Amino acid sequence: MVDVADLAERVRAGERAAVARAITLVESRRADHREAARELLAVLTPYAGGAVRVGISGVPGVGKSTFIEALGTYLTRTDHKVGVLAVDPSSVRTGGSVLGDKTRMPELAADPRAYIRPSPSAGTLGGVARATTQAVLVLEAAGFDVVLVETVGVGQSEVTVAGMVDTFLFLTLARTGDQLQGIKKGILEIADVIAVN
Repeated sequence: MVDVADLAERVRAGERAAVARAITLVESRRADHREAARELLAVLTPYAGGAVRVGISGVPGVGKSTFIEALGTYLTRTDHKVGVLAVDPSSVRTGGSVLGDKTRMPELAADPRAYIRPSPSAGTLGGVARATTQAVLVLEAAGFDVVLVETVGVGQSEVTVAGMVDTFLFLTLARTGDQLQGIKKGILEIADVIAVN
């Protein structure tokens, strides 16, 4: 049984273990957890919404995690609290996920002003996990004023993250594709920022 009031209080106090537990709860598919998650989000939502939300997408291997390491450490050095939700793809055969993005963020992972949560996509399409929006609310209620959402590494049409963030950044490599690729829209037409790595 989850003590929702106690968990909410500890999340609001910024306790890392409570933040982790709350995100696990909102990601869970168990019926009793789903009910507790609804109650928890009802308590936390009035304290959410104050963060700058940035979605970061791009093809696999473009350097999203490394970019987040650099941006996140810059932000924490300028007195921001940074929450990172790193979504990794899940295997279509086994359902498992490596959850390895955090390994590319060693400095940020050790920073007391940052919190990194790897999560599996668990078959959800669009580059994010089923409960990414709810996890953002938990981070905001815990006092993180910048939330970075890293997608699984997407193609041209996986744009779900753009609807849950204030700024959508598409990270790309130089000299990829030809003129025809350049006029195709898809993910590029909804990006607020295009960064070349």
